[in-house]
Amino acid sequence: MIRVLSYAATLPKPGPRPAPPVRMELANGVLGGTQEALRTASAGRREALVLWAGRPVGGGALITHVIAPEFDSGYDYLDVTGAVRAEVAAVLRRERLLVFADLHTHPHQAFLSVADQISPYSTLTGFHAIVIPDFATGAPGVGWRLYTYTGSVWKEQDCVRCISSWPC
Repeated sequence: MIRVLSYAATLPKPGPRPAPPVRMELANGVLGGTQEALRTASAGRREALVLWAGRPVGGGALITHVIAPEFDSGYDYLDVTGAVRAEVAAVLRRERLLVFADLHTHPHQAFLSVADQISPYSTLTGFHAIVIPDFATGAPGVGWRLYTYTGSVWKEQDCVRCISSWPC
């Protein structure tokens, strides 16, 4: 099962995935909605995951949807089954959306763990993985770390460079 939260009354026209690096613009409410979804799903004791989806616009991406898939997790692990991934893919096709980032929580510090690097949600070049510390109990954006897949390795990026209107 998945939950899809939409933060846009209208969407840009569908289009091809923009070339990396993909700069994301967040629709109003996405940041707070993401934090709340992660905080609720983690319940302060387990890892949680959401995906940012939207459509290409102006060489970047407008993030309009927060997708919260069902997952199995614990204090320091998280797994999304193949069946749930297929359900996410079906929603993306139906809504004509693209996923640009996965966001997941860690118990304390935000960092891309070895497990995160070995089995990421996606290995599309330019895909972002954003790690949120303290099971998302802090303020939206505080302590978040962003990594981008370069085609062979994950490289840490500055959130301000990759996300328009990032809270400083």
